[in-house]
Amino acid sequence: MATAEATTHDAHADHGHDHDHPEWLAHHFESPEQQFDAGKLGMWLFLAQEVLFFSGLFVAYTVYRANHPEVFIQAHHFLNPWLGMLNTIVLLASSLAIAWGVRAAQKNQQQTLMWMHIFTLACAGFFMGVKVVEYSYKFDEGLYWAGWDREYGHWNEDLTINADGEAEPKVHLTDSGMHTKLKGVMVWSFIIGGVMYGYGWIRRYSAPVRAWVFIGLGLTVLGMGGGVVVANGVQQIEVDKHAAHAAEGHAGDGHGDHGDETHTPTGAELDAAVPTFQDDMQAGGDHAEHAVADERHPMGEVQTEDVEAAIVPEAEAGAVGVEETLRETVPVSNEGRPANAGNFFSIYFAMTGVHALHILAGVAAISWIVARIARGDFGPERYGPVEYTGLYWHLVDLVWIYLFPLLYLIH
Repeated sequence: MATAEATTHDAHADHGHDHDHPEWLAHHFESPEQQFDAGKLGMWLFLAQEVLFFSGLFVAYTVYRANHPEVFIQAHHFLNPWLGMLNTIVLLASSLAIAWGVRAAQKNQQQTLMWMHIFTLACAGFFMGVKVVEYSYKFDEGLYWAGWDREYGHWNEDLTINADGEAEPKVHLTDSGMHTKLKGVMVWSFIIGGVMYGYGWIRRYSAPVRAWVFIGLGLTVLGMGGGVVVANGVQQIEVDKHAAHAAEGHAGDGHGDHGDETHTPTGAELDAAVPTFQDDMQAGGDHAEHAVADERHPMGEVQTEDVEAAIVPEAEAGAVGVEETLRETVPVSNEGRPANAGNFFSIYFAMTGVHALHILAGVAAISWIVARIARGDFGPERYGPVEYTGLYWHLVDLVWIYLFPLLYLIH
């Protein structure tokens, strides 16, 4: 036994494994370069299967949109492209930061390496805060996945029907500014995030590994609170514009205080409009309103009236564009939306929800990198895990770059 151990020891000594290789080099690799290349190949294989994973969702999107283009064109008006663009900018900034972090590791700039990863965590938190606001507004308006839509599911229970036969949501975010639940998310994000950051900052010298993880996660939670505030403000601006346009429209029809029946909307007023399905019906004038009002049915039923007459004035019927032509096949629901909008929002929630899960996985991976940076694991000779995590984060960002135009910028 002793002879065998001595032989093994001599064999390793012959290959220089006793003195030449660093402690972090795994025993089955001959050099740090070989270990780095093997790790990078493994990460690329992992990213390839992630692409296959997301490709199933993109195929579902393609099939549903090819079969129901009119639903996608109408339903996407309920998404706010400004929020999508805001999240796109945030993720692009985070990708720049994490790439900068890899460069900092190669140049042994430890402070830059740490703060670039912490900035990325804050961007991830901001992104999730924006999604919280988006999802809250969708749920408040009854925009769920297929089968849970307020018009077909149990959300139809105990709803008040107004004089126009439209359902009034029990709680309406757009009427009261920031919803109570969103306020709770914002306040608790600031409290919890501030406590975590403060604890980490105080302990950054006595227990650096734990402290920097708390700093990173604290800024992540703070970022989420900031995302809620900013996204709610952006959403409310659009809501206020829409409400103002609707009020001006009623005044122009003689329903306002001054009874101005000859009012013609200005270009600024038209630009302020958010083009929803209800707006398209109102664009038809009194004829459209009567056509819709005469065909009202109880909640839970869907009318399939002459949609072209309700959308386009008779004088403009000859100038119907592609989008209006597609809308002719859309059943009108009692809430001014395509009756089968759940098909679109099933795809929306599936794609954005899975992407959000990958954001959370990225937060966990980057937090692990932050802990190892605090421990001093990385430098010019060893930065493989930093680059591998960066590659994963770039994929997450790339997926969103495709989701943004496919969901928010359909026409």
